[in-house]
This record gives sequence, structure tokens and C-alpha cells, in this order.
Amino acid sequence: MTIPESELQAAPTLSAVADLAGVSAITVSRVVRLPAMVAPETRARVEAAMRQLGYVPNLVAGALASSRTNSVGVLVPTIANSIFADTVQGLSDHLEPLGYAVILAQSRYDAAREDHMLAALLSRRPEAIIMVGSPATEDGARLLRRSGIPVAETWELPPEPIDAVAGFDNYQAGVAVARHFVAHGRKALAFIGGDDPRATRRWNGFKETALAAGLKPPRRLVLDRNASGSVVALADLPEVDAVFAANDAHAIGFLSGLRAAGLLRNGPATEQPVAVIGLGDLEMGRLIAPGLSTIRVHGDAIGRTAAKLILTRDGPRHVDLGFELVLRDSG
Repeated sequence: MTIPESELQAAPTLSAVADLAGVSAITVSRVVRLPAMVAPETRARVEAAMRQLGYVPNLVAGALASSRTNSVGVLVPTIANSIFADTVQGLSDHLEPLGYAVILAQSRYDAAREDHMLAALLSRRPEAIIMVGSPATEDGARLLRRSGIPVAETWELPPEPIDAVAGFDNYQAGVAVARHFVAHGRKALAFIGGDDPRATRRWNGFKETALAAGLKPPRRLVLDRNASGSVVALADLPEVDAVFAANDAHAIGFLSGLRAAGLLRNGPATEQPVAVIGLGDLEMGRLIAPGLSTIRVHGDAIGRTAAKLILTRDGPRHVDLGFELVLRDSG
């Protein structure tokens, strides 16, 4: 299918989808509201046209007398891991007193699900969208660009954001951890965590810094999204003496594996056979012994900044809130 030139200049309409798919407007409406009534082949053709045009149905058009919904859509990878809780709390604390309802959705680190949830959020006609990370696909990015509403990407610093950005440099977080390990004489480095874009940027900074320091290539162990990273990870990383975990949950799990293997001391970092650093500065990491060294991300500030960015066009649209390397006894 080819998008007519005229459709590239305006927000896509239901009629445009019908023309592109070669069906009636009534058929498109049925695909949106009663998909089971439409033949699978026809439904697939209409859905492909909707994706290509970046069309999002308005599910609240008949219910509202005005175009204001006083809602903000928020898309996070997961609510199972509390690493994003501060960000959601920060933006909620800023938006709710102003009369905005926060609609929360999760992608579960799945690109297709992320596109689906973005479309679901946009169909409710929110005033803005805030998301952790950047769109995983061009279809998702197209939906956001064509929506015409403010968009804030967080926990990232993309070079070409859709609209506004509030985050930190994931690559430099990896650089900071690798430099610390090198400075303290660690030789066999490893990275554990997911393979999502943010974790991958941390890995790239970590790996390239280690190689530039003359160390052998670090190991990378990609964990299942629901794994905590414990004894299994340890068994797969023989002879390592320093581990950077993509988040604190993985780091805490890995520490439990070290403890089970008798490779964890309650003394200072210099006495640890395997140094461990996480990311997120979760409360649990501060309470365990030895205390977890980590990259502290200013999640609450990220959330509050993102909320401000979607409410006004004044000031910078690309805000780097930085991070801190917090050293405790684990590394």
C-alpha cells in the first residue's frame, strides 16, 4: 500500500484508512469497535492501513462535548520492578493537583505490545504521553508524532527526540562503572541484565571502557526479564571479579547467589572476591549487607521534569538530570 501525498500533510482520518485499505468507512469502524464481525483478511488489511497512516481511533469522541480529557498517558516497561516507581510518583505528584488523571500502561519490554498500548492510550485522547524510554518501533514513533500532543521520553537522552526528553546518559553510566572497576584493579568484568535499548547502552559504555583500558572483553549475560540474577547467573560467569548489573533487582539477586556460593563478605568492597554494582538505588539495596553499590538515578526528578515539559513549551526541551555513582561495600 502507498500513502497518498495529501495524507502525509494532515492527521489521518477514518476515510483515509478506508481508501487505503479498499473498504468502506463502515468496515473500518467495525474493525475498530467490533473486530470479531470482520473477516480476518479484511481486518488485517484495515489494521495494516491504520499502522501505515498512523491512524488512532477516537474511542471517546461520542462521550465528550469538548476535546479536553484532563488525562495523561504514561507507558512504563513494567510495574513489577519498582525501579520506575519514583518516576511515576514524581509525575503523578505534579499532575494530579492540577486536575490531570494519570493512565498507566506497561509494555513488558515487548515492542509489539508497546505499539498496542501506545495506540490504546492515544485512543483515549490524553492531553499528553509520557513514556519510559523511546518508542521501540517506527510505527510507535509515527503514532506519537502524528498525535499532535506533547510527548516526553524519559530515562533516555535520544539525539532526535519526538518532542521533549528528561533523563540521563545510559552509555555514560556504563562508562562510570567500568572506570571504577578498572581503578580498583578488577580484571575480569561482566554485565548482567536485559537486552532492552537502555540496558544495551549501559553495556556498550561498560564494554568499550573496559576494552580501552586494556582488559579482556567483558562477558555479557542476558537474563530473562523476570529473572533476578542469582545462582544461575553466577554459574555462567566463572572467574569474574566484578559485575555491573543493569538494575538493582538483578544486582541484589546476584549478591544472593554469591552469598550461597560463599563468595560474599560483610567487609569493605576491597575484600569482596566479586564486586557488584547495580543501577537504581532501590531501598532494599541500602538495607542489605553488604550495602549495594549502585548508579543513583533521580527518578522522582525525572518524573516531575517530564510533567513540566508536557505542560509548557517554555525552556529547554532536552533535560539531562544526570546520575551518581554511589559506593557501598558490595563494590
